[in-house]
Amino acid sequence: MKTNQLPSVILCVLYSVLFNGCATMYAPSSDKITINTIPTGADVYYGAHLLGKTPLTYSFKRETFEQKKLDIRMDGYKNQELALEKTLEKTALFNLGFITTTFGATSWGIDAATGNMIKYSPDSYLVDLEKNNSSNQKYQTRLQRLRFVVLNQDHLMKDIADGDGEYLRTYFESRAFNITFDNYQVFLNHVSRQAPMLLSANESIVFYNNLENMLSYSNP
Repeated sequence: MKTNQLPSVILCVLYSVLFNGCATMYAPSSDKITINTIPTGADVYYGAHLLGKTPLTYSFKRETFEQKKLDIRMDGYKNQELALEKTLEKTALFNLGFITTTFGATSWGIDAATGNMIKYSPDSYLVDLEKNNSSNQKYQTRLQRLRFVVLNQDHLMKDIADGDGEYLRTYFESRAFNITFDNYQVFLNHVSRQAPMLLSANESIVFYNNLENMLSYSNP
């Protein structure tokens, strides 16, 4: 490249940053978000628009200043509102080098206006729906159990493979008030017979549902 061409190249780069914004140039304009519910089959609305039924994966257009709130509905269950969380798009940080200049202010302004200054994160949500006739205490108990299983899936699967363990015992005791088995050993024997099915679940929600359904508990 000839020396006298360098100013033109530099001007082109500055023009791109000035009139496009770093995030606008390189970041995607939408994010795919996956929404799961317990139970599945709930309707997901954005305003009056039905997006589909859970489990649902949907591409949401990035909006810097708009708060996207989804309404989750299912017959027999209370409606729940889900607000999509946002974080700063990493490529927007490229504008920090210009932040004290007109270039930087313009680039960030363009990124903000186009929505590419932010991204939706996390990219998946799990919503435990509450029955219309359920007591708040029972709902909170089920929600705590769900969190325990989702957060400790790897430990629970190891206990199932080993035939026993502290995480499996904790799960047993959390359901002991309505368990259909006489004692913990009978519970372990049943888990052992169903181990291949339980260990085949990769997703946390599938694992949780299999564990709950396998034990044939009445819904708390």
